[in-house]
Amino acid sequence: MTAEAILRLSTDPVLPFNTLDIALDIQNKLKDDPLRRPDLLATAASFRTNSSLFQSEFMRPANDPKERDPSHMRMLNDVLRDLEKSFLIQSPPPGFSRNILFGLNRHTSGFAILKAAQEDVNQSLSQVSTSISSAEMLICSGLELFENDGSQ
Repeated sequence: MTAEAILRLSTDPVLPFNTLDIALDIQNKLKDDPLRRPDLLATAASFRTNSSLFQSEFMRPANDPKERDPSHMRMLNDVLRDLEKSFLIQSPPPGFSRNILFGLNRHTSGFAILKAAQEDVNQSLSQVSTSISSAEMLICSGLELFENDGSQ
C-alpha cells in the first residue's frame, strides 16, 4: 500500500471506495467471460443500478463538509467496508487472492477465480454470484438505512 493510500484511508471522511466503479468493473469482467450466465449478468446489472443510486444520493453529499453528520459518516463507511468484504471468499484456489475482484495480472480481464475454475466451474460461478448478490444486498440495505435516517 502506498503512503498516499494510507493517508487517504486515515484522513478522508469517507472510505475511498467508489461503488459505481466496482459495479462497472464487475460488468466489464463478465462481459466477455465465456462462463457468464444470464442470472449473473442480471445480478450485476441490478448491482450497478443500485450502486449508482447509492453513490449519487448518499456518497456525493458526504463529500460536502457542511453535510458531514458523524452518524451519517459512520453508517456510510460501515456500508462501504462491508461492501469490500462481500468480495472476499473463504477458500480461493492456490495462488489466487481472496478478493475475487483482483485479476490474475494487469493484462488479464475477467474474474481470476473463473479462469482457475476449469474443473469446478459451478462452485466458482456460485462464489462470484454470491459475492455480487451480497454486495447488492449491502447497497440496498444502505439505501434503506439512509432513506429511513431522520438526520438528513
